[in-house]
Amino acid sequence: HAMAAGRPLIIDTDIGTDFDDSAALALILASGEFDVQLVLTATDDTTARARIAARYLTLYGRTDVPVGVGVHTNQTTGHALWGWADEESFPLSGYEGKVYEDGVGQAINIIKSSATPVTILAIAPMSNFPSLLSRCPECAAKVGQVNAMFGSVFRGYGNSTTPSREYNVASDIHAAQLWSTAGWPITITPLDTCGVAILAGDAYLTLLNGTAPESAVLTQSLLFWSVGLRRDLHEHSDTWFDPVAAYLSLSSHPAITLTPMKIRVTDDGMTVPDASGGVPMQVALAWAGPPGGLQGLGEFCQFAASTVAGSWP
Repeated sequence: HAMAAGRPLIIDTDIGTDFDDSAALALILASGEFDVQLVLTATDDTTARARIAARYLTLYGRTDVPVGVGVHTNQTTGHALWGWADEESFPLSGYEGKVYEDGVGQAINIIKSSATPVTILAIAPMSNFPSLLSRCPECAAKVGQVNAMFGSVFRGYGNSTTPSREYNVASDIHAAQLWSTAGWPITITPLDTCGVAILAGDAYLTLLNGTAPESAVLTQSLLFWSVGLRRDLHEHSDTWFDPVAAYLSLSSHPAITLTPMKIRVTDDGMTVPDASGGVPMQVALAWAGPPGGLQGLGEFCQFAASTVAGSWP
């Protein structure tokens, strides 16, 4: 793989718990649109998460991509992919690429020194951002775009008509509030769109039968993940929340309709429209196509599957 000459990107991820982070990383790399300057791990044992990111990057032949260890929030171990890249079989010191123990510090260096404003893909609770913003108050003005899997505006988990306390917000409400009010341009996919992103049928078969070596890596790790959780994923994927945020980071994302709104993060972790007190954001409220239909969702699923399964740049 040649070094990517694309738009500079930092991925902030809690890779290793749910599988959608793994899929989002694969989609970003397979798209060929980005110069991924850092994969920064977030929440719990961020060193364990960094090992998982590093193993993926190694198997993808992308050790040009640095890994940063984010803010440890606790020592939770035993998430589903922990054993896929454990300390004995895949020590972080063995990664051939760069590892930054102070991942937030490296993110700040990248943001401050980049000639082109950096895009941040935020697909985790926002636990790294209070540190980043307090250490570098000027960073918010230097970031070009932040795209996130964030919140629940009109629909909740399971496509409920009652909004939910979405995990990335509710896990660290104070951090979510700081992140949302930092002043950088924000685009979000709330549960309204990403909460229904499940690959099935032809799209899922495309993914599982992919010809790219990278897709075999993803599928093998999916098997490890699903067996560990006793999840039956023969017919369909788990919910691909984070790949929708990755998709919104691409230069073209016709399957999604964005709506400008003002959103406020409440003290109990809800994301509510608030015309007077909210933060302006571009919000992916609906899939493209006829209202209430899922035409755009089908297009996204097929695009994501074929991009990850096909020949990578």
